[in-house]
Amino acid sequence: MRVRILNTHASSVAGELPIDAASPQLWVDQPDDAARARELIDTYLQSTSAGPPVTCLKCGEENPPAFDLCWKCGAGLEK
Repeated sequence: MRVRILNTHASSVAGELPIDAASPQLWVDQPDDAARARELIDTYLQSTSAGPPVTCLKCGEENPPAFDLCWKCGAGLEK
């Protein structure tokens, strides 16, 4: 499925633009792919945003459950 990612760097102007205009957007190239794309996004959000924080084994920093890398030191997080 081919998609276009819009507003990847627009979060830096949040406040100058309404938040919904500055948020990243995924646009599917083929309208028939829209339902499948929404399913994939929903599945990803459900699987990555739930759960307890993850502690980095390298620096001890607490990270949100959706992170794959530590926000402080960049080390990979074990889940």
